[in-house]
Amino acid sequence: MYTRIKKFTGILLCALSLVPMACKDDIDPVITELTKSRAFAPVGLEARVRNQVDIELSWTANPDVDQYVIEFFQDSLRFSGDPISTAIVDDIPTAGTITYTESLSGETRYSARVRAVTEGLEESNWAIVTARTDAEQIFLPLPGENVQDTYATVVWQPGSEVTHLLIVPGNTLVQISAAQVAAGEARIDGLSGATDYTVTLYNGTKRRGTVTFSTLKEANVTANDDLSSVIDASEEGAVLILAAGTYNLGGKEITKSIVIEGQKWYDMPVIIGQFSCGTPVSSITLRYLNIQGQDDYGQMFNASASECNLGTLTVQGCEISGYSNNILYSNSGGTYGDIIISDTYIHDIPGGGGDGFDFRGGAVGSLTLENSTVANGIRTLLRMQVAADVAFRNCTFYRACIADNSNNRGFFRMSGGGTSLEVSKCLFVETGIEGSGGAIYGNWSQAGDISEEVSLNYRDNYYFNTIGLWEGEYTDPGEVDATEANPGFVDPANGDFTITNQNLIDEEVGPSRWRQ
Repeated sequence: MYTRIKKFTGILLCALSLVPMACKDDIDPVITELTKSRAFAPVGLEARVRNQVDIELSWTANPDVDQYVIEFFQDSLRFSGDPISTAIVDDIPTAGTITYTESLSGETRYSARVRAVTEGLEESNWAIVTARTDAEQIFLPLPGENVQDTYATVVWQPGSEVTHLLIVPGNTLVQISAAQVAAGEARIDGLSGATDYTVTLYNGTKRRGTVTFSTLKEANVTANDDLSSVIDASEEGAVLILAAGTYNLGGKEITKSIVIEGQKWYDMPVIIGQFSCGTPVSSITLRYLNIQGQDDYGQMFNASASECNLGTLTVQGCEISGYSNNILYSNSGGTYGDIIISDTYIHDIPGGGGDGFDFRGGAVGSLTLENSTVANGIRTLLRMQVAADVAFRNCTFYRACIADNSNNRGFFRMSGGGTSLEVSKCLFVETGIEGSGGAIYGNWSQAGDISEEVSLNYRDNYYFNTIGLWEGEYTDPGEVDATEANPGFVDPANGDFTITNQNLIDEEVGPSRWRQ
């Protein structure tokens, strides 16, 4: 054994002794120029579906390329047969990203490939990608008056290739005539009142659009009635359906479970007054109402006595405006269970003497504001001085927290010791104010205004042109997962917060009503 090791060692030493000479003789020359025979393939090719049926390709620009050749196939990376579409991009930037968009059919898998062409070189290899388009949406927005109690008229882009409708519930097929195809509309008869319907538009087996609506309920209260007296005379759990018109309610304490709902979401009844609670009540629902304070009331809803014990307060599809201080208020030891506000437009509440959601005592189970817009006013948005679960989801805040007032503490104050705060997919635009004397108002939160016990969940938020948002507790937008982007509102001064920034639309930021 020892002899063999010794022999191998001697051989190894001999071999190593030859290395320096061999390396000295065989060193390759330094490469100072890269010689290539073919163009480099596109780098970073991605495909993204836009507007249901548009596939947007993007890749990194190479200024050495003369043009890019693009081919689309209706398959999954097989690229068999002839392409269904081809294109050439020859306007090549010196840096950045190239994008190309092709409009295709809905609910279909496509493959795309891109290669580079440079004069004097062989064409590059293909860069490939695949994507599936979504179901089309050629239905046009449904005017409110098109939906009645027993019929509805749906509308789409005139002249489109369509064959029939599917109505659910009922799974009823309705064939579309040539005249209806040309006109882009069809009336659906025989519907039931107060029913949620989904109508799907087809061309053969391909879906081309889907629309949902609710047929009207029969009104049982008119503007000629005294709404306060009607509420008093109602039984526990009554459902009041209000016809369009104006109702002077005054200050009204609700003492029983009740639903107060506008008959038409597109022509909401106007209620002038204030709701309050001073006794145990299981649930109150306000739906499709234009509720106004007209500067005569401090808040829309008030737990006015410690005996108030409201299980659930639901506000859906409403408009709330004209109150001097608050949206909701509690300062007397009353109890709120679950508060759910959705699809609601809240505006023009200056907040000189109070905060938006203002809970200074009592108890609150949870507060959720979702798919809603708060604009033009408010001192501090949330003042939660009791433990509660709070969530703001898919909301737009425009010119909010703009009160020139030393009590303006910005958006989120949770100093009651718990329990959770979520702010997700919300949009903050032109919020905050530089007040008199140079004071800055409109913080996300002032330092120390959120108790350490509160569990925080911030994600996918956006902001633009704000004042003071990043002063106080948070000085870095990344701490609350916020990104700066201009939403491109259509006409915010007149209450149109429709988003035109495609990225925000794709990310589903803000209320769905403004992302159509």
